[in-house]
Amino acid sequence: MVKKIMSVIIAILLGFILIGNVYGLVQRMTGQTVFPMFLGFGKAIVVSGSMDPAIKVNDIVLVHKVPQARYQKGDIVTYRSDDYPVTHRIQSVTGDIVITKGDANDAADQPIKTSDIYGKVVLVIPKLGYLLRWLQEPLGLMVLATGLIAIWESDKWLTLPRGKKDKK
Repeated sequence: MVKKIMSVIIAILLGFILIGNVYGLVQRMTGQTVFPMFLGFGKAIVVSGSMDPAIKVNDIVLVHKVPQARYQKGDIVTYRSDDYPVTHRIQSVTGDIVITKGDANDAADQPIKTSDIYGKVVLVIPKLGYLLRWLQEPLGLMVLATGLIAIWESDKWLTLPRGKKDKK
């Protein structure tokens, strides 16, 4: 029973990862956004050490969209930059103008508007970026889908009636 519950939980988690990755891939490929949000959540793989030691390279940040009025000093947010999403800590909020800075950086970033913020970082998953990067590739997506099907079908394979050998 515990094994069945665990396989269902793993299958559900893999299903969410698969759906999120396919959704994100379609959003990026069609040029709709560089930071896809699925059900109000988005994820980013950290590519620089600007937030060391709080967030390191290849950590994953899970971002949740919150109302613009809720951002405050000290929040770690991911926002729209010219080229790519940036995850830094808020230094100050004045009206709809926000100043951010990476913890490891000497200088603050250029001011942004609260409307440029994708969301607040709600979870940091260390080093999982290596795996997630691979799972976002076409081969990784196929392996993920195959693994999901294998886990889902494993109960059927394990409980198939065994054929009896004829004794002659």
